[in-house]
Amino acid sequence: MKRDEYMDGAGWEQERSDIIPTDLWVNDRDHNRRIAWWREARFGLFVHWGPYSMLGGMWKGERVDANYAEHIQLRGKIPVAEYAEAAAGMNPEAFDAHEWVLLAKRSGAKYLIVTAKHHDGFAMYDSKVCDYSITRHANFPKDPIKELAEACRAEGIRLGIYYSHAMDWHHPDSQGNTLDYPGNIGAWDQLEDWIDDQDKRERFERYLHEKALPQVEELLIDYGPIGLMWFDCGHKIIDEHAVWFHDRVRRLQPDCLINKRLRDDRFADYGNPHDNQLRFHPVQQDWESIHTLNDSWGFRYGDDHWKSPEELIDQLLRVAAANGNLVLNVGPLGNGAIDETSRSLLETVGSFLERNGEAIYGTSGSPIGTPQWGYCTWKPEGNSLYLLVRDWPQDGYLILPGLASGVQYARVIGAKAKEDRLAIRQIGPWDWQIDVRSVPQDAYATVLELKLSGEQLESNGTPRFISSMPNTFWAYDGAIEGEGLRCDNGKRGHDGVTGWTAPNAAVRWAFRSEEEGPVHCRIIVTLSASADQAGGRFELSLDEQKLACTVYDTGGDGCWGEYEIGRLTIRRAGIHHLEVRGISLASDALMNLRKVTLLPVKEE
Repeated sequence: MKRDEYMDGAGWEQERSDIIPTDLWVNDRDHNRRIAWWREARFGLFVHWGPYSMLGGMWKGERVDANYAEHIQLRGKIPVAEYAEAAAGMNPEAFDAHEWVLLAKRSGAKYLIVTAKHHDGFAMYDSKVCDYSITRHANFPKDPIKELAEACRAEGIRLGIYYSHAMDWHHPDSQGNTLDYPGNIGAWDQLEDWIDDQDKRERFERYLHEKALPQVEELLIDYGPIGLMWFDCGHKIIDEHAVWFHDRVRRLQPDCLINKRLRDDRFADYGNPHDNQLRFHPVQQDWESIHTLNDSWGFRYGDDHWKSPEELIDQLLRVAAANGNLVLNVGPLGNGAIDETSRSLLETVGSFLERNGEAIYGTSGSPIGTPQWGYCTWKPEGNSLYLLVRDWPQDGYLILPGLASGVQYARVIGAKAKEDRLAIRQIGPWDWQIDVRSVPQDAYATVLELKLSGEQLESNGTPRFISSMPNTFWAYDGAIEGEGLRCDNGKRGHDGVTGWTAPNAAVRWAFRSEEEGPVHCRIIVTLSASADQAGGRFELSLDEQKLACTVYDTGGDGCWGEYEIGRLTIRRAGIHHLEVRGISLASDALMNLRKVTLLPVKEE
């Protein structure tokens, strides 16, 4: 069906009655070919830019209470006519598409995702479907998406398009804007609350056919090869709607990737967990973690809660080690300029990747789990295991746990000569010791390559205790027992377990030690609790040893407190069991638990 037919609404009743092809996403033989470049890329850059960037979280001189600046129209209860009047004044005279793409390149990103239309409904390109755009409504003489597409092609960066398909606060029949259109579906309405309401469904589907579907067609037809379509809020549509979008992408650009937020995994080439998620449990082979540099996605005045270079690079390593892609977001000002702090942070990441990109680009996730000192990535085709060392061993000998495969050599990334290879020896059936005393340490992570021998990598997935450094056991990675207890959303302040409402719930870990003699450890627990909502007692056990503890107030949910609760001893080599179990509740819940650290010490 042609674009102009959708604009008149012709034929959409027929399309609604189509049978959803059940093998649409299951038997896609082209998936591996289509996603090969994305797997190689491992790192991308997101750009959130629109009229909200011009407002910067402020409306009529007052700060709007919204986590994300791009939600200002909804959160600030701004009438659509007033928001549209403000949007008409957008004049991004500092916008330079080539400069944006060069920044992406300097950051080490291999793809760039740009917001073509966010929830406010404003098209940041020259849309012929609707005049509510930067070129027609704001009369800006340039088409930003066209210029970015040209710059990306010139610099070898893949262009991705963000398009909010499920929500549009400007269209009278879409979701989210009940201030101007009281009969609309509410921003927080659940799908099951409205899908059987004939009026709401018909109106919403009119929006899809009048605007969303035709605009997606425009973007796929008029701007050259698109690497991926990044949809959002797919939980707000049904399977039938998802098929309409999926069909257009596959028909118009068969090689274009589709993210999970079109609808769910069945329609996607790769998955998306929560935004800004520090801890995660990927359930898809291919997945992408997206993070802001500060708090908001769109530019917001006074948003100075910047992540440090250490945090950003640590997240890059953690995601790569879990076989994912990291995408960092920048929010340009309304005039199109990118602030100096964002530039500096992205260029620092780029500098790290320039030194160590061999261990990130084109790698797979760690085949041996997560060592205490950092992370691992893996290139099966080159038989190379990369060690991304964040915490340096105090004695200068790095223990590589869980690997039974032979090792040809170990080297620091960048070292070419044979005389620069590091001394390495096997210690026991599963572990290796690498002499790193001569290795200069990188400010963020020192990267070593191990060239393995043999065709098969043999590993032992049980974490090893290393007596020369602190050993951290993250609650997110533990085995959870007890009704209600679960992993939180993984974001900052919530990267632990929560819902500790059953007094005897527990988190458990298993690890192995190769120390023949006893190792004495200080036990440090990181938790959050508030006096009015949490409290009680818990017990920490290491094998048959136990410590009983009282939960204290850390300042509330998301405020992690760390305190030492005593000392226990690892008494022998072998498998050991560590557990935190509730004893009693003083209020609604016991606590949120983030981690337990065993800090080896010498007994005086």
